[in-house]
Amino acid sequence: MALDLFRSKGYDHTSLNDLTEALNINKPSLFAAFGNKECLFKEALNTYVTGPAAYFNEVLNEKTTKDLVRKLLTSSVEVLYYKDEPHGCLVVMSSASEELQKIGIQQKIASNLRTHQQKLEKRFELAKDEGELPPETNCEKLAIYLSTIHKGLSLQAINGATKEELLLLVEQVLDLWPSNK
Repeated sequence: MALDLFRSKGYDHTSLNDLTEALNINKPSLFAAFGNKECLFKEALNTYVTGPAAYFNEVLNEKTTKDLVRKLLTSSVEVLYYKDEPHGCLVVMSSASEELQKIGIQQKIASNLRTHQQKLEKRFELAKDEGELPPETNCEKLAIYLSTIHKGLSLQAINGATKEELLLLVEQVLDLWPSNK
């Protein structure tokens, strides 16, 4: 419940009252169980990263980069619409949180997002070395492009894009994906 609340309202706009209502507990019980809002958020973030968002590291093992892109983006869309209504990606939305920046969590989230982008770049370099991607492919730019699309799906979802529209975008990205084959 706290995870859904943080995803729909964001950390900055989720109050202790929101959390106690969603969890059906009083404030002393919330503090006894989780310590504070920050600790509860960290737990929710960990649950999200190791649960619904765990697909990110799995896609790096796809046979081709096109398969990687397909699985990365379609998995993202599925997570964004897991209850048939759009929710933002907790990680992406938290990377812009002013409150999380003040307590040092936002910087770690942003660093992890950069690390994911670097993993994509390394995977694309490998694909270029193996001849899957054209030799002139700029893998850094390609990783930035894919990371931007991936993050942008979340913003599109919370701004009213339908699941079908986002899946059409995924198909467009796949149609434009560079290939040597």
